[in-house]
Amino acid sequence: MGPQELRNYIGFNLSYDKLIESFILLFVAVDPIALIPIFASLTFGLSKIEIRKIYLNATLLSLIILSFFWFFGSALLTLLGISMSSFKIIGGLFLIAIAFEMVLENRQTRRKTNAQNAYEDFSSSSIAIFPLAIPLIAGPGAITVVTLLGEENKINLLDNLVSFTPILLICLLAGMAMWLSSRIANKLPESAIIVLEKLFGILLGALAIEFVASGVRSFLV
Repeated sequence: MGPQELRNYIGFNLSYDKLIESFILLFVAVDPIALIPIFASLTFGLSKIEIRKIYLNATLLSLIILSFFWFFGSALLTLLGISMSSFKIIGGLFLIAIAFEMVLENRQTRRKTNAQNAYEDFSSSSIAIFPLAIPLIAGPGAITVVTLLGEENKINLLDNLVSFTPILLICLLAGMAMWLSSRIANKLPESAIIVLEKLFGILLGALAIEFVASGVRSFLV
């Protein structure tokens, strides 16, 4: 293997590792698994046509929101005079708070409560916007992650693809979770969801600390 082939191989592996890391971070921030019981309860009694319209609209809207912050999040911070170091610290702290909620089983309870309140206040046509797209999918945690992903230097097509692909995959997974919810919600034990949420909460906390440490290092340099 020549020098150029070796550099390409190393670059591909680094990009692949970054893709996996970004996907995991965004996955635990969105938590599409938790959408299964929530979506089933929100759409109970609705027709198949209404349910399909809701999950398609929620998926598309969340993709648009997250894409916007991937493209313009850093520019918006600059316009407001907020440094990326500050955003990394506060964003990391926010993700740590979400991780604590996941481990202590508070997050799922809060999300169910918010979803139920929204269902009582809005018609079924509005459910796709709130609470599904905002804040259950494109919530503050997910927006924090995609803004940080968009802030990284992307000098070629591969870097842009690696950075944006997790956003697309997570939105598709969220859409699939909503699509499958009516079929498997009654079969999936709540204990299984709780165990997965705890595991991903620990992982999210560790990755969030890395964000905080990176922001602090940037201030000290």
